[in-house]
Amino acid sequence: MYTPERNLNDLKRWNPMINRIYYERGEGKYKGMIRTYHMFYNIMANKITPQISNWVHAEPTQEMKPYHPNIMKAVLTSQGNSQPFY
Repeated sequence: MYTPERNLNDLKRWNPMINRIYYERGEGKYKGMIRTYHMFYNIMANKITPQISNWVHAEPTQEMKPYHPNIMKAVLTSQGNSQPFY
C-alpha cells in the first residue's frame, strides 16, 4: 500500500507561522531602527526556532507583519509534533 509522505509545503499550510517574518520598531536609543523575527522550522528539533536579527536602519517590507510578544510566547511554549513530520 502506498502512503504518501508529507513535505515542507504541507507543514506550511498546517502552520502558516513557518517562514513568516515579523518586525519590531525600536524605541529609545534604537528609535528609527527595526529588528526582525524569522520563524524558521528546524527539521532536526522538529519545532519552530525563532531567528532574531540585530537592530538595523531599515523599513519593513510589505510581507513583514508587526511583532507582538505573544507570538514568541506561543512559539517557545509549543512542544512540536509528537512524531516526525516527514
